Amino acid sequence: MTDTMTGSAEGSTRVRPLSPWQSISPEAQARRRRWFLGVGVLFVVVSIPFGFPTGRDVITAWVLLLLLAACGGEWRTWWRSVVHDWLPLIGVLFLYDLLRGAADEVGARFFDLPELIRDEAGTRTDFAHVLPQLRADEVLFGWFTGGQVPTVWLQDKLYVAGDVQWYDAVIVPVYMSHFLVPMALAVALWTTRYDLFRRYVWTLVVLTLLTLATYAAFPAAPPWMAGLNGYLPEVARVTSETLQATGIGTIRSAVARGEAYANAVAAIPSLHSGVPAMVLLFTWQLVRPVTRVLLVLYILAMTFTLTYGGEHYIVDAFFGWAYAAVAVYGVAWVFRRRGVSPAADDALVVEELVHGR
Repeated sequence: MTDTMTGSAEGSTRVRPLSPWQSISPEAQARRRRWFLGVGVLFVVVSIPFGFPTGRDVITAWVLLLLLAACGGEWRTWWRSVVHDWLPLIGVLFLYDLLRGAADEVGARFFDLPELIRDEAGTRTDFAHVLPQLRADEVLFGWFTGGQVPTVWLQDKLYVAGDVQWYDAVIVPVYMSHFLVPMALAVALWTTRYDLFRRYVWTLVVLTLLTLATYAAFPAAPPWMAGLNGYLPEVARVTSETLQATGIGTIRSAVARGEAYANAVAAIPSLHSGVPAMVLLFTWQLVRPVTRVLLVLYILAMTFTLTYGGEHYIVDAFFGWAYAAVAVYGVAWVFRRRGVSPAADDALVVEELVHGR
């Protein structure tokens, strides 16, 4: 990252607050490289037999271990930084996982929604909007796809049932990157640009809460569920089928395993699309032009992955991008307008975000 700060010309003349990992003892600094090497080796050793981590609890555990390595194993510094810097973010993300499963029940109380099966056995059902997002994709892209939604058109052209193509394998890491990228950027900012870390945390929190509120107000069926219920031709979930066919495992969280916490109709907006857009917008003035190009390509790759894979309509991605813009620029405006310190306690940030001064 470069030294340019988004919307803060005074940043160049102000002394930046130091990250806690920069205040550790010389002995801990000397141990840091060995700790990083050890965590990297442990990650590889664990991932080979158990698979790539996707569960919130597993990823959080790895992040906390990485932070301990950044602190050179200095427990007191690590503990203070976790409580002050990371606990609010981790708490909100876990709360999101817990509440997302019940969010669709709220919308079903206010709309006369069709009952949809979400497995081939028909033993589990949801109530959700089906046609608005489906028709939107037909209207926006039907001129190019012959009237089909892009998911069906792409799968007709590219998908071969029972035969994993090279691009099927490529979209798997793109899809899985969603579970690592937001936390990876948080770690990068915490270690290199601590003056921006607090604003980033609250940007991610606001994006997460906005999407959760929308899932509650507008439960929406993804393309694969529309296909399962006869609104579309059969739609494959390419990422899941590729994982099964190739034997690539994933470590899923205990929360995700629980039936009560699953929400198959949390589709609008696409948080998988919102997160890459958030990363691009937040880091736009921090990175070099070539990195911006790569981030744009990442967004496009994620959009293709979700659309071809049957997980989202393209319009879901559009909403994800819009929500990301609201979160990034809204939080930046509050921090700038209210003069919130980069090292401010979270109670003060909440007060500024909700009430103002």
